[in-house]
Amino acid sequence: MSTQRRIVLFGCLPLLILFIGVVVWVAWTAIPQMRYNQRSRRINQKIADLRAQQPPDVRADLWNECIAWASIAHCNICFSEGHTTYEAMVRYEENLEEKLEGDVDLTTIEWIGERLAETGPHGQQYMEKWRKQWQSMIQHAEQGGTF
Repeated sequence: MSTQRRIVLFGCLPLLILFIGVVVWVAWTAIPQMRYNQRSRRINQKIADLRAQQPPDVRADLWNECIAWASIAHCNICFSEGHTTYEAMVRYEENLEEKLEGDVDLTTIEWIGERLAETGPHGQQYMEKWRKQWQSMIQHAEQGGTF
């Protein structure tokens, strides 16, 4: 093998190793996040689908506002493994599916918030603020306020 060919071969080898290392690192970090995001989107879709299950005794504007609140809370709490672990999110989804087998009303939405608080410290912190806003929103609705 000629000297020039050896230089090219050994010059490309470190670049090839670096490239493989980058691909492995990206796959190692991106694939779990993609799996997490897919499950989070699936859960959020279940919440969004509640719009079609509006209870007859709840005004449409209030129901839509409550669904939006639950969806936003879910997205902010189940954003990444740094916020809520994948395992905690899986358990939350299982509990949500069981809950949605029964009748759906405003207590269901409140339950979603309380269950999100159980997903971990981030959920607890987020829901402390959410509870106050939830109560304010319900009081506003009871007083005839619109959204």
